[in-house]
Amino acid sequence: MSNYTDIIREVRQNRSTAQMAFYDMYAEAVYRSAFAITAHGDEAEEIMQDCILKVLTRTALLHEDADAMKRILCRMAINRAIDTIRKRKDFIVPMATCKEMDCEDDAAETETMLSVDDIRDGINRLPDIYRSIVSMRLFEEMNFGEIAGQLKIKPSTVRVQYTRGITKLRTYLKEKRNDYERYA
Repeated sequence: MSNYTDIIREVRQNRSTAQMAFYDMYAEAVYRSAFAITAHGDEAEEIMQDCILKVLTRTALLHEDADAMKRILCRMAINRAIDTIRKRKDFIVPMATCKEMDCEDDAAETETMLSVDDIRDGINRLPDIYRSIVSMRLFEEMNFGEIAGQLKIKPSTVRVQYTRGITKLRTYLKEKRNDYERYA
């Protein structure tokens, strides 16, 4: 398949080679969007496949612009990932169970000697709600109002939980940095 217009035309004609080209074109971006929210590879892969399959079976959902189609598929994946997380028991962390942490800006300190894998590991260690909000804010570049709308919670709750998530992430990264310094 040479260009997006040809792929879309042939997908509408239910040609398997075009469907596979469409899948290959968007699978990675859709997977990353789902994984940023769920942090579980199997769940993200299932969400990615469901979203792409939905578009392939309902050709009316196909968009003529490749970038718009990517945004639509990624939004579908994010919404589905949020629904998946909502089904988990520990989605909302009660405020009473969270300890008050000071939010010193020690981001500059945690940058030294940390790898991308350390940061990714830190995000994956966050509780589901924190990980979801931090991922939507940092990776999907959503504002607090948009996140609140997606999660059906108050924007003030989103801000509080984002702050707590970032604080937990910074604490983890600071400990990781201290481990590096101790063994260096």
